[in-house]
Amino acid sequence: MISDELKEALGHVAQGDIEPALPVLEREAAAGSAEAQFALGSLYANGQGVDLNYRRAAELIRAAADQGIAQAQMVLAWLYTAGYGVEADEDEARRLYLAAAEGGDPEAQVAAAVMYQFGRHGADKDPKEMLRWYHAAAEQGHARAQFALGKLMAEGKLVAEDTEGAFMWLTLAIMSGSEPAKKELAMLTGRLKAEEVAAYKERMMERFGTTAGNG
Repeated sequence: MISDELKEALGHVAQGDIEPALPVLEREAAAGSAEAQFALGSLYANGQGVDLNYRRAAELIRAAADQGIAQAQMVLAWLYTAGYGVEADEDEARRLYLAAAEGGDPEAQVAAAVMYQFGRHGADKDPKEMLRWYHAAAEQGHARAQFALGKLMAEGKLVAEDTEGAFMWLTLAIMSGSEPAKKELAMLTGRLKAEEVAAYKERMMERFGTTAGNG
């Protein structure tokens, strides 16, 4: 449980007011608070209110990551990819991305999907795992994942073409705020028959409610 003092310190950090927060963050991080460790590590990683120190940043962020903080796992994975504060290690980066993804973090799930889509961080290209992670993030309303799924299904290259699935995910991506999805959906509907679009909209409304598919 986060103490009121730590909450106040984190509030200062969010506002860019670092100096009054530092003593609290240092003390709470030393006491084992994952939230304080991650916040303080992020300050060292960015040189915000403290001298830039990637090694110290990596130590603190690793401590938070070891306690299951998904954001910390993501940032630590990036540090291992870039070799900042740690020796570059793609295998460790991959492990951390997947740990955060397995923990349910949608940003990490997208990172895992991209990893398997393009064969990054030492992973083999794997369309099945790519789809698994895009779906996991898309089901949580992640706009980029919804757009990626829609585009993949519309193109029919890495996965089987599915125009109805593409229509659904692109529509949901637009509802989640994705601008690129608007162009992709327009391209898709431009090659569909009017009755197909109407049927897709109707089934979306049945599944998601009256607002879905009305874009």
